[in-house]
Formats: sequence, C-alpha cells, structure tokens
Amino acid sequence: MDIFLTAILAMVVLGLMFGAGLALASRIFTVEVDERLEKILEALPGSNCGACAYAGCTAYAEAVANKGEETNLCVPGGAETAAAVAEVMGVEGADAATPQRAVVHCQGGRSICDERCSYSGFEDCKAADVISGASKACIYGCLGYGSCARACPFDAIVMESGLPRVDPELCTACGICVQTCPRDLISLLDMEYDIYLGCSSRDSGKAVKNVCKRGCITCGACAKKDPNGAVEIRNGLPTLDYESCGGDFSVAKEACPMDCFVGEKAGV
Repeated sequence: MDIFLTAILAMVVLGLMFGAGLALASRIFTVEVDERLEKILEALPGSNCGACAYAGCTAYAEAVANKGEETNLCVPGGAETAAAVAEVMGVEGADAATPQRAVVHCQGGRSICDERCSYSGFEDCKAADVISGASKACIYGCLGYGSCARACPFDAIVMESGLPRVDPELCTACGICVQTCPRDLISLLDMEYDIYLGCSSRDSGKAVKNVCKRGCITCGACAKKDPNGAVEIRNGLPTLDYESCGGDFSVAKEACPMDCFVGEKAGV
C-alpha cells in the first residue's frame, strides 16, 4: 500500500514539475504576434499576386507593420484596402494606385494572322517561343496558347480565337500576365484611357501585310493626322503620349488604314 501511494505521489510531483516547466518554457519562448499584422492580413485580398513588389500578402503585411512600408501598394485591393490598412496603422491614408487594367498589344487571332506551319507541341507560350514562335507567321504576335489566361489568379482573361481577351471588370492590374507573356505583348493601362495600339510588329509594311490583316505598316498616318501631336513613330511603331492629350487618340485611330488601334471612346 505504501509503495502504491508513493508511486501516486511521485507521479503527481512529476506532473506538477513538468507542468511548471512547460508553463515557464511557454513564457520564455513565446513569440508575440503583432495584432496589427493579423488585421492587415485580414484587410488584404490574399491573392499573393506580387503586384506590391513583395513575395505575397504576408510579406507585404510584415513590411507595413514592421518596416513602415506604404499602406497603398495593394493594387487588387484598391482604395478600400488602402484605407483599411492605413486605419490599422493609425496613419493618414495615401491615395490608392490609379486603377488600371491589362491590355493586349496584338490583334492577330486565327482569322487575322496567318500560320506558317502546323504545331503539335506543348501548348505553352514560353515553350512555343523557344522554337521561334511555333506556327505563328508573325514573329512578334500573340502565340495564342493561353499561358497568360492560366496564370491570371482572378480569371480575368479568356482565350477567344487564339487571342487573350481581358475582362476589365475582373482585372485587378496585378501584372502577372505582363510577366508571363514571353513576347511582352501585355501592358497595364489606366482605366481612364480607352484607346491603345493593338500591334507589336516591327517588320516592314510589306512583310506585315503578307501575314496579318491588322498589323502596323508604319505608314505614319496616325502621327500625321493626330491633332494633339501625341503620336510619334519610334522603332517601327507608334508611341502614344497619354498625358499630353488625356488619352484622346480617336483621330489617330480613324486615320489608321490597318485598324491597328483598339478602343472606341476618346479617353474619357
């Protein structure tokens, strides 16, 4: 009986000792969680797109909470997220980044641009670009294998007739599609601007006409007719100065004989 009681008492003592040890260890090794960090993460969309220039939402939240990073760098979150993050940090909210969407500088879909051969390889734009663009006759045009659409975390891009179509309502301007395209055919454009150049070919006019119905032939009509002087031909393509004319390229668009410009509104 004494042995039994002694064993029980020993177990109780050991239990108390282990409990005390664990309690002490928890105090010593506890990592305090910054409540601001958790609240910032709750305010962020959680898409981990990297548009803020950080690896993901957690990295950005840590930079804001611990390093004083700007509170308005979340492009997908927009003004609402910027205001919420600023409130968590107790600072005056900075203006959110200008709303943008992705635009594709190519109109060479299946019915517009010729194919030079049949391609049956891996349907990935980077893979196809390695072998000189696979079947695409235009060496500058969209390859049409949908890598940008698959990479978009917001399902804002769909493929239609071999070309990506961007839904501006779903696009958050995260920039992932811009980074994904091996031919640099996608850029981000301010929402307030409607008209943009839908071609990236730098071939001669004759070479372009031989393969594409909507390729730029560098005739210069857009630059000559533009009343704002905001169109300039550089390296074989028109460049558009949006700030100098508020995005009104309607005259230049109408002057283009190849219908290279995309958009209808005059930069409202």
